[in-house]
Amino acid sequence: MARARLTYLSAEDRDFVHEQVVRVLEEVGIGYNTPEAIELLAEAGARVDRTALTAKVPWELVERCLATCPSEVRLAGRDPRHDVVVGDGSLTFCADGTATYVLDDLTGRREEGSAAWLRRTMRLYDALPEVDYAWPTISARDLDPLTAGLEIEAISLANLTKHVQDEVRDPAHAPPLIEIFEAVAGGSLWDRPVFSTIDCTVAPLQHEREMTEATVAMVRAGVPVLVLPMPLSGTTAPMTVLGTMIVNVAELLSAVVLFQLARPGCGIISGIGAGVADMRSGLYLCGAPECALMNVIGVEMSRFYGLPCTGSAITCDAKAANMQAGAEGMLTGAACALAGADTILAFGCSDGAQSLSFAKVLLDCDSVGALRRLVRADPIDATRALVDDIAAVGPGGHYLGRRSTRQFHRAGEVWQPALWQRGPFESYEGRPLVAEAAARADELLRTHRVDPLPEDVAAEVDDVIERFARSAGAPGARVSWRGGDA
Repeated sequence: MARARLTYLSAEDRDFVHEQVVRVLEEVGIGYNTPEAIELLAEAGARVDRTALTAKVPWELVERCLATCPSEVRLAGRDPRHDVVVGDGSLTFCADGTATYVLDDLTGRREEGSAAWLRRTMRLYDALPEVDYAWPTISARDLDPLTAGLEIEAISLANLTKHVQDEVRDPAHAPPLIEIFEAVAGGSLWDRPVFSTIDCTVAPLQHEREMTEATVAMVRAGVPVLVLPMPLSGTTAPMTVLGTMIVNVAELLSAVVLFQLARPGCGIISGIGAGVADMRSGLYLCGAPECALMNVIGVEMSRFYGLPCTGSAITCDAKAANMQAGAEGMLTGAACALAGADTILAFGCSDGAQSLSFAKVLLDCDSVGALRRLVRADPIDATRALVDDIAAVGPGGHYLGRRSTRQFHRAGEVWQPALWQRGPFESYEGRPLVAEAAARADELLRTHRVDPLPEDVAAEVDDVIERFARSAGAPGARVSWRGGDA
């Protein structure tokens, strides 16, 4: 079997990167910023500063923790038919997040995200087979701040039968969220992890206290974790691709150590969130060619350490679903896929992940289909060489009448897009691609029905959120996760 692949680092290059990462961990150290983490590190033999809440992490400890990381991580769907295994050799795609705005593809105007827009977004993802699992892509800014961290996950689970992945930012949210997830899973999250958490380290070389404490609680309950460092070249990381990725990998491994010490054997996925800072505006850039190279290095170093990995791609810096969006998305997407990422972030986000476009969600589905075809394993043998057909047709003939032409066409030898425009010009004259994609999204939202949460589960979710609001001293908090569409 042959599979298209690319590499960037030689074996000597990987050894060099590894040596620099070890130096950073052992000599520079990591700011863990929470006593709980420092005590775990101290008990394991790291040199800690309890006043500064930092630790210098010996390689022997990192190696010991890597040995307890599973090579595959299961992400269970609310519907078991949508279960995903990261690291099993398949390529899967996750919806990106968290956008602040929803873009109207036809007028170019945008509005702030809301709970209603989040419901629509997750229902659209539920309808699309290209979306394997999803982050809550829209920030629901109209929810009560006290309960928003719980309601966003309730909305996502109610409107998506696939796996949900998101950050847990407040340790006080961990216990009620675990109750919600266990109610949806029908039991232990060790058996069916219907949710995985995202732990964003804080560049350079730090962990944020609240998120770290929340993630520790989640992994102890059986929730897998995507560790997602996000250093930016020139601001929170050195102004080189290599220096940025050394920071990314050091932060990744520092999190591996912490979470494996907290719960040996917990599922950990390596994330590559590194990007480039626009030195004119300070904005985060994710569609630059340097980002593609960072992802390739990140995938290769994840393989080096034996970790399943998520690449960041297809989200772009363009301001709309246009040629720039397609070019940037396929640049980063092809780099991730060809490097061998296990799963890739995709679908709908633009403007440095600040805006969500429903037309782009649909167009990205075709990008995902093309990428899957690009890296599909194909046999190199007589069944594909078709030399007998070549001999039978001979010079100057054609292959339209050959049985192999029909067989391979029907079997998908040539990938077919759902929306990208092929065929005669006349077939598409006056039919803008973005307008057709937006119309297709509207049609899916009108016709697709998501299997609802069982009423007893929904009632339990209500009870958990209301009890949390009361315990937090706000019994009158508005709980609205069950509301309607935008």
